[in-house]
Amino acid sequence: MKKLIQCTRKRGFTLIEIMLALLVITVGIVAASGLLGTSLDSAAKSHDDLNIVSFSDMVLNYCHAVTNWSELPPDGTLAVPDYDGGTFNLQQGSLERFECPAYTVSYKLEAQTHGPSIKALTLQLWPGYTSNGTARVFYTEIYNWADK
Repeated sequence: MKKLIQCTRKRGFTLIEIMLALLVITVGIVAASGLLGTSLDSAAKSHDDLNIVSFSDMVLNYCHAVTNWSELPPDGTLAVPDYDGGTFNLQQGSLERFECPAYTVSYKLEAQTHGPSIKALTLQLWPGYTSNGTARVFYTEIYNWADK
């Protein structure tokens, strides 16, 4: 009769294999958590840019729609229709703040007349309550087609 040799090898992972697996998992988690801060910062900047573009669109589209140039004074206050159906007074030539339930921007609007039928508008915008950082600048020229 032949004797069977039994193998006594135990199943499972060695300590080295477990340590390497934990190291790989740890490196992955640390890398993913490092991206979290960057993605949150990018989301906040995108939100600020959306607010700024929304406000500039509201102001500059109104200015382009004006047919009577006396409604666009070179300085002072400009009554601009708001999204909620009301109006707000847009101050020209000084740093001001616009607040609504969705967002707040700081702005400076300057209007200059270039000849008898061209007005240039420069709108500087900062997200939030202060004018810290670099302003986002929007420039447009408005032509008085009624004189043509």
